Amino acid sequence: MQFALIIIGFNMVIFTSFRAIFWALFRSTAPEASSSEFLWALYLGFKFDLRLSLLICLPVFVFSWIPSVNFVRSFKAKWIWLIYLVAIEIFLILMYFIDLGHYDYLHDRLNGGAIDHILSPAIALQMVWESYPVILGTLALSLFAIVYGWLLNRFAFRKMGQDGKPLGRWLKVATVAVALIFYGFGIHGKLSQYPLRWSEAYFSTNSFVSALSLNPVLFFFDTLGYRKIRFDKEEVKKHYPLMADLLGVDRPDPETLNFSRYIRPEKKLPGTPNIVLILLESFAGFKVGVLGNGLNPTPHFDSIARNSVFFTNFFVTRPPTARAVFTAMFGIPDIHTPHSASRNPLIVRQHTIVNALEGYKKMYFLGGSANWGNIRGILAHNIDGLEIYEEGDFSCLPDDAWGISDFHLFEEANRVLRKQDNPFFALIHTAGNHRPYTIPRDRGDFKEAEEDEAELIENGFDSLKDYNGMRFLDHCIGHFFRIASKEDYFKKTVFCLFADHGTVANQKIPWDTLSLTSHHVPLAIYAPGYFSEGRQINTTGSLVDILPTLFGLTGVPYLNTTLGRDLLVERPKEKHFAYIDSIYRGVLDDEFLLLIAPRGRQRLYRYRSNSPLMDVKDQNPERAAEMARLFEAIRETSKYLLFHNRPSNPPVLSK
Repeated sequence: MQFALIIIGFNMVIFTSFRAIFWALFRSTAPEASSSEFLWALYLGFKFDLRLSLLICLPVFVFSWIPSVNFVRSFKAKWIWLIYLVAIEIFLILMYFIDLGHYDYLHDRLNGGAIDHILSPAIALQMVWESYPVILGTLALSLFAIVYGWLLNRFAFRKMGQDGKPLGRWLKVATVAVALIFYGFGIHGKLSQYPLRWSEAYFSTNSFVSALSLNPVLFFFDTLGYRKIRFDKEEVKKHYPLMADLLGVDRPDPETLNFSRYIRPEKKLPGTPNIVLILLESFAGFKVGVLGNGLNPTPHFDSIARNSVFFTNFFVTRPPTARAVFTAMFGIPDIHTPHSASRNPLIVRQHTIVNALEGYKKMYFLGGSANWGNIRGILAHNIDGLEIYEEGDFSCLPDDAWGISDFHLFEEANRVLRKQDNPFFALIHTAGNHRPYTIPRDRGDFKEAEEDEAELIENGFDSLKDYNGMRFLDHCIGHFFRIASKEDYFKKTVFCLFADHGTVANQKIPWDTLSLTSHHVPLAIYAPGYFSEGRQINTTGSLVDILPTLFGLTGVPYLNTTLGRDLLVERPKEKHFAYIDSIYRGVLDDEFLLLIAPRGRQRLYRYRSNSPLMDVKDQNPERAAEMARLFEAIRETSKYLLFHNRPSNPPVLSK
């Protein structure tokens, strides 16, 4: 333990010194930020540095349980570990210096993309030789290695040769146990189900504050696996005319690949409406009563849908939930592989039209931890002034791995929303309709139902728990609107209810055969203070369209740089589209579905007809070819935009 404290202490001094150097070098060029943001950044930086210090020591302790490589028992082992510690420290110091040069050049902390710079080693080495004091740096590193090795030998390894007072057996066991707990906690980084992650550094929209929070060595390895993700710019250019026409780009330019258009919607609702998005976990279309489920599992949602602008043919790009949040908030189909785009630190900066809501309070409510899927970083770093309410912020305790129940989440959200004096934008993210389908004791008047197993299966439910999970989420929706309707904000709010994804059907219904049940979800825009009669819309839309449609209703002008469009704007049926991407990929319009198998075979279906499984490609070759072009255009453009949707990228357009 003494040895560990000495090594960790040495490293913390070195890492903190480099953080101070980073501050001194780049603070003058950084945007202004509050002192509280800087203090929090330094606190997070300390935790990242501590994790790295602990990881450096970890091999020493893991392998020292083997007597032959225990540095206390073996003189040879002592020199092995001394060489290891000096060598790894030289590597880290070199990484820190490279990070400083990287940030000075690109204004980004060192990341996995830097590997690409050394793929042409001759050019890279020449650039380094011409730009930096290589000889002086090598001499300095050599001197550092000598001094650091001497310090380790003098203050750490010699300490092990001194006789200490022996501990009793149980005291020794207790001491080791406590040390292991603290060691593990230091690496985990926080008292939470989820460990400290890079995304926590992006708590601020200020890029320098986030950079100050990061540890460059850990960040480099966090991003190393993402550097192979690529887009083909020439393919994007090839499809640009089609996409520019489809999206209504103001100033088409295939060279700069400008997708920007400044939208000035005609105001449809009076005043300054609040906007509340409610994300419904696993709320599959085929399980919803108003869309045809025979077991009536969703009476509260059905009632809302009948009094809403209700979209019956609405699709998500791809499960799971993190992809839905990214797609809805940033307007780009999340086709990032192998993980969701929110998990890629290299694309954490994204333009979102949420920031067009000037004067709005912005909030995100989640029953669990916002560290899940690195959602914290992708939302907090891009939405100005976002306040996140998550586990630990609520008066009730978590019910399961997903946090507090949806029932209590809606109550907690209502308590916050009713206190707002200014207009607000809020995203309430439910999570309970998910294994293990926990239903809390405090559930209002909800009662679990009993249903015949054959009836459950016939209506698409895997089990009674699945059925009651859907029913309980619907009950929570009803509970929320019951209590919200008593608040002043209720009639001044546009509510938008949508699902993150559907599920696979356990019955071979036609849309399951077409791989649509995992993508088809309901979308209801409910605003009882503004319109009382419902309206059903059957045109095709997807998650990228949610925010533009809401902004169209509220009349908020905004700069759009991605694929989302206002679904309430009249268009020809062939210009309505939704892109899906899973095992089978494809694109839909109001009549056809083009489906592409893993090996590339294409099929065309009239998926809304009485014969949805009949391949009609041969009868409609021109339409099949057009949809194939549309599919490629959306796919290539989406891959490109994931990396080219930074807030600073779009041109400033005159209002």
